[in-house]
Amino acid sequence: MIYLDNAATAIKREEILKDILENKEAFDGNPDSLHTKGREAKKILEDSRKKIAKSIGANPKNVIFTSGASEGNNTVINNFKDNEIITSAIEHDSILNTIDKNNAILLDANEDGIISLDDLKSKITDKTKLVAIMYVNNETGAIQPVKEIGAYLKDKDIRFHVDSVQAYGHIDIDVDEINCDSLSLSGHKIGGINGFGIFYMRENLKPFITGGEQEKDRRAGTSFVAGAYSMAKSYPKMLEEREQIINLKKYFIDHLENLNIDWQINGNPNICSSHVLNIYFPDYKSDFLLTYLDMNDICASAGSACRAGSILPSRVISNMYDENRAMHSIRFSLGYQNKKEEIDKVIEVLSNL
Repeated sequence: MIYLDNAATAIKREEILKDILENKEAFDGNPDSLHTKGREAKKILEDSRKKIAKSIGANPKNVIFTSGASEGNNTVINNFKDNEIITSAIEHDSILNTIDKNNAILLDANEDGIISLDDLKSKITDKTKLVAIMYVNNETGAIQPVKEIGAYLKDKDIRFHVDSVQAYGHIDIDVDEINCDSLSLSGHKIGGINGFGIFYMRENLKPFITGGEQEKDRRAGTSFVAGAYSMAKSYPKMLEEREQIINLKKYFIDHLENLNIDWQINGNPNICSSHVLNIYFPDYKSDFLLTYLDMNDICASAGSACRAGSILPSRVISNMYDENRAMHSIRFSLGYQNKKEEIDKVIEVLSNL
């Protein structure tokens, strides 16, 4: 099986899972319990917090552990839902399905998949209280101008939130350099365990999940120690794998020239994350291509995994181009486990169409 859907979820890192299982006793306790097992789990949890915080240039006290980036995105949107919010039409569903569309302004992307800073500036009003823009688009890999946006908003009374799920590990992230007030991440996108993420908050917001006093009363629920550990352990491995993924994407693009069918890359590969490649095939619909690839043991997608089962065309590609192009586009997303031989096989299978 050739797995090229890493933007949906990365292949789990076997060595980290083995490490957790072999040291299971250290993860057994509730980190909020005062006994020995609780203290052991607490140490793992807080050591992981420090490592994850360092990876984004943050103070550990501002890093909250969550169930994933969707929870972080929901948290910030729900804090500003009754105010004017500016976001983009290419955001993740956890943003677009949470906003009150009566109080939201959606920015369009150009054919490179990028929103315009000038467009954002022109849309800001005295009522604007939050700007929420993703760092890297999950369907095209397009890198958004978040640093420029952060610099522009720096002296304004407007919160800036950045969904950095697809950027993490592929692009260096520093919350002070971005000048964001909040940021969300998911551990499973870099090979950690599903169901764990972080929400960075420069200033406290009203919690989305209430109950116990975990996370200094900012997010209730028993802490997922193994999830935190797996995310903290996965990040340095991502740094080691960057060059490999960059070279593999270049190899993929170069060998697309060998195809005997029509194709075009969606977006601009020069301002795009190294792990995502979205391709338009004019003569073949996405659902047919996905079925054909799957029959040949190749996993890809036609858009966000959060829209799985939907027959609707990609909202992102539709916004960049049109609905017809969206219905003929496929996303390939690379991971640490992929090899050049697998890309050769994909090219061969596509050529056999």
